[in-house]
Amino acid sequence: MAQNRALSLTGDPAHPYVWVTSALKAASKLPADEVIVQITYSHINHKDRLALDPANKVIPAAAYPRIGGIDLAGVVAVSKHPMWPKGTPVLATGFDIGITRDGGFAEYCQLPIRYLVQLPDHLSAEQAMQMGTAGLTAGAALAEMFRNPRLVAKDSPLLITGGHSDVARIAAGILHHRGFTNVTVNTNHHWPAPSRPLAHAKYAAVLDTVGGDALSHLLPQMMPNGAVLAVGNLGEGRLDTSIFPFILRGVRLIGIDSVHLPISDRAEIWQLLATNLAPQPFPPHTTIPFAELPNALRSQVPTPLTAVQIAH
Repeated sequence: MAQNRALSLTGDPAHPYVWVTSALKAASKLPADEVIVQITYSHINHKDRLALDPANKVIPAAAYPRIGGIDLAGVVAVSKHPMWPKGTPVLATGFDIGITRDGGFAEYCQLPIRYLVQLPDHLSAEQAMQMGTAGLTAGAALAEMFRNPRLVAKDSPLLITGGHSDVARIAAGILHHRGFTNVTVNTNHHWPAPSRPLAHAKYAAVLDTVGGDALSHLLPQMMPNGAVLAVGNLGEGRLDTSIFPFILRGVRLIGIDSVHLPISDRAEIWQLLATNLAPQPFPPHTTIPFAELPNALRSQVPTPLTAVQIAH
């Protein structure tokens, strides 16, 4: 019987992980609506690092120990489902993967078929996992932005906050690929509180990864019919604003939730990330071997987009 080597998160901040090996579930015991994926690549997401310490409440206390990794790509290894036969290249991100269900820091992962996206033809498993959930989030946000015809002029003034984040770096690459020429990338995580409910209109659209005072500060600066795509809270979760940007300028505040994005939308976004929304130039990235994963997870040094090679 095949063995599954994995990195399990313990819930103990002093000893946050341990290598474990377990027997792979027999095909006869696999539910008809689930498959076992042989993982070739995973990705290190900010949430994976936070999950090392239960105080961050990424993983519920009762869910430890847990095989981490919210993103994975590989091939179907065991399946009873005709739509997902053995050998199908797939990827999966979000949902409860690596949170309350064992995740991608393993050689194999058992998943419901409703979590699966077939890997697009023009995207390798390694490329997909250099982006991971961050890529899906950036793609979903910009796809939403492009639906507004007022926001697609190539010289529209656009702003991306939290410029060091993976989402921001990928989004900047996508906008460059699409020919946008007036994009500002801001790396501040701390912003002044807004001084008045409406200010000089500066931006047609904002992709905000910071939240808190950044979002509060920027809403009054939006142009009429502008849009703010809120994708994260690198700063804080509080929002201090007024009704006036919404009723006097028609500003839209749109939340992007890549964790529970419907599977049909995921498939579309990943196809776009492989083609029309491929970030170009691709942000700085690296791929590390599975054995180096523990040190990479604990690193406090800013890192490029990081894929983890699970299987050779």
